[in-house]
Amino acid sequence: MVVVSKPAIEQFSSYLKNNKPTTLFTQIPLVDLSKPDSKHQIIKACEEFGFFKVINHGVPMESISMLESEATKFFSLPLCEKQKTGQPQPYGYGHKRIGMHGDVGWVEYLLLTTNQDPSLHSFQTFRSVKQNTKRNGNSFCFLGVFQFYLLFFFFRVALNSYMKSVKKMACEILEMMADGLKIQPRNVLSKLLMDEESDSVFRVNHYPPCPNVQPLNGNGNGNGDVIGFGEHTDPQIISVLRSNNTSGLQISLREGSWISVPPDQTSFFINVGDSLQVMTNGRFKSVKHRVVTNSVKSRLSMIYFCGPPLSEKIAPLPSLMRGDQQSLYKEFTWFEYKKSAYNSRLADNRLIHFEKIAAS
Repeated sequence: MVVVSKPAIEQFSSYLKNNKPTTLFTQIPLVDLSKPDSKHQIIKACEEFGFFKVINHGVPMESISMLESEATKFFSLPLCEKQKTGQPQPYGYGHKRIGMHGDVGWVEYLLLTTNQDPSLHSFQTFRSVKQNTKRNGNSFCFLGVFQFYLLFFFFRVALNSYMKSVKKMACEILEMMADGLKIQPRNVLSKLLMDEESDSVFRVNHYPPCPNVQPLNGNGNGNGDVIGFGEHTDPQIISVLRSNNTSGLQISLREGSWISVPPDQTSFFINVGDSLQVMTNGRFKSVKHRVVTNSVKSRLSMIYFCGPPLSEKIAPLPSLMRGDQQSLYKEFTWFEYKKSAYNSRLADNRLIHFEKIAAS
């Protein structure tokens, strides 16, 4: 259960009163990955919204359902059990606090690396729980900790199956982008995910029902007045998101108005990240988004953040530069940008520190 103080709830409510969505937008760009013209739809969506929904994505529903089931089991555990996975440094379990600089939300989450063997991670978790229990002077119950080990092991096994399919889909989308942008080689973007040093991460967010929120309609499916996750852009190349059938996700249009994204638990949503904005020299824009709470239904979202290797240099792709077009951004490594992003607030414009100042 996420516990947020009354002043914090009032702060969230006040924020939303001044930033309410202007309309329920039902025409989110839709891309059917099985269609031959999907690459053109992807380019158009990235240019106009920085966001789109994909269908016929090839990710088995069994993998999706299995991981959602295991995640639900994990978040149903008592807080003290969930905290045994460790506090985010950066990986592990967290609740309420988002980052290190004062951002809070009506959310709990699990942040995991995507390039670690599930059995090894489970063994390390099991060993750390045992050591922490002894260090705190408590009796070590092998059966209880072993049950926790099994739960987390099966979670990682389900994640492994899910991630294999989602990574394949993400690479396919990035190669379609390259085709649509007419850049070579075709794997110029996807190879960053396929690299064994890829710094991709996986996050599961759980938004419990917020009792202080009144639903917008009688069936309890309305968005509420409390921020679950504050407005931000994602720093990576793209983000691959899915959620259960509960509303809450909102994106910001270019003119600054907010629109609600209808939930769809069988499809995926793709966000353009800051890194891709730089690599396209601003042709694609990273989308600002947020999550608001629901009064009676919990929301579970799973996000695969497609990150390059830490040493990868991020700069506009030369093949996209035309004539005497100038780069809008300074070159930086993913490590440098990631460090800068983690030292900022959620709503900060992180790219401003890497923009080139126009000559006077």
